[in-house]
Formats: sequence, C-alpha cells, structure tokens
Amino acid sequence: MEDQQLSNLLSPSRARIVHLLKRDGAAAVDRIARVLELAPTTVRQHLDRLGDKGLVETESVVDGPGRPTLVYSLSAAGDRLFPSQDGFLFGEMIEFLVHQGYPGVVDAFFREIWERRRREFIEEVEAAGVDDLQGRLGLVEAFLERQGFVPEIEVDEKAVTIRECHCPFSQGVRATRLPCRLEAQFLEQALQKKLRRAGYMPDGHPACVYEFCLDESIESGAGGEAQGEERE
Repeated sequence: MEDQQLSNLLSPSRARIVHLLKRDGAAAVDRIARVLELAPTTVRQHLDRLGDKGLVETESVVDGPGRPTLVYSLSAAGDRLFPSQDGFLFGEMIEFLVHQGYPGVVDAFFREIWERRRREFIEEVEAAGVDDLQGRLGLVEAFLERQGFVPEIEVDEKAVTIRECHCPFSQGVRATRLPCRLEAQFLEQALQKKLRRAGYMPDGHPACVYEFCLDESIESGAGGEAQGEERE
C-alpha cells in the first residue's frame, strides 16, 4: 500500500512504524525510536494502540545476559494492510479450472469449505450451550463478522433480516454462484429457519439480504435454494 493510502487508515507516525516493521520483519522499541527519530515513550504508545487494533504482536527475545527484549512484528491483520494479489489469483484460478473442464473440482472445493464452516459453527453452538434463536443470532453475527461479511441483523415480531454487506468470496463468485447457494444453506441451517433472498450483490444490490420468517422452520419445508437466486 502506498504511504498516503496507509496514512489514511493510520496516523502518520503509526503508518511509519508499520512500514518499518514490514521492512525489518521485527524490531524493538529502541530501534524503531532511533530510525524514526521518535521518543521511546511515544513509540510504545503507538505500538500499544496498534496492538489494541490487532495489527502488531510481540515476542520476548533473549539475546545475551540481562532481561529479554520485547520485539514487535506485524500480525496477520497488520500484514493485510499491504497490497495482495491473493484474491485476484484465487478468482483467476477458479475461472481457469472451470474453463479447462474441471467444474466438479471447483464445486467439491467450495462444498468442502462450507462444510468446514458448518462444522465450526455447530461446535460454537454446542460450546456456548445455545438452544434459542436469540442465542444463535448472536453467534451467527460474530461468526460472519470474523469471516469478513460485515453483517447487520434486524429482528422484529415476524422476521429476522440478515444483511451481508461484504462478500469475502467475490472473486470466486465471478466463476460460479455455488458459494451463494451454499451460504444460503448455511444460514438456514444455522438459524433453523427457511429464508428468502431479498438482495443479491451479483445483481447489483449493495448487500446480500436474507429474510427469515419466524414461524417457518426448515423442517416445515425443503430448504436449500434461496428464492430469487440465479440457478446454474
């Protein structure tokens, strides 16, 4: 990421610290202060704030006699502040496999990913001892937030509405809409309610929107395909 872009996300001094850690891999407060010509106390304050945001991590390093030195490095989240071609290459790979005649491999890949998500969510439900809709909604919101869907959930006396304001699999959806169908199935299973799709980002809507009628469980009818979704 260019300096100006990074400074738009962080203060100028913190952006400089992030750049230094990216270049050096890891550094102690004294080195950061010396290179950037900042007071060590100021550097520690900035590192504390970066740590609060989950952008840096620490390690105690023993280098000779005396107390260990605390060394700072970028966390995985901090590393993601910099440009990556991973998403683009992933989308290109999926399209390549489809065009080369291996759509079954692509389908199997996505089904395996969503099955892992389903199992992970079930484990979280069991660990939390949740057995009501409100508890499941809280777990669903936290689960989607961690995975980058930027969820918004609204509840009234008749329905639940879930908006996924970001698609972390958008590059894959370029080649196949299977992730969209699998996500609808996942949400139905997570809430144990039938859904209707009311918004769909591939059709130009600002978010994927799912509406769940509170008096319709998935046992009362066949779930799976979200209404309004393009079938392949």
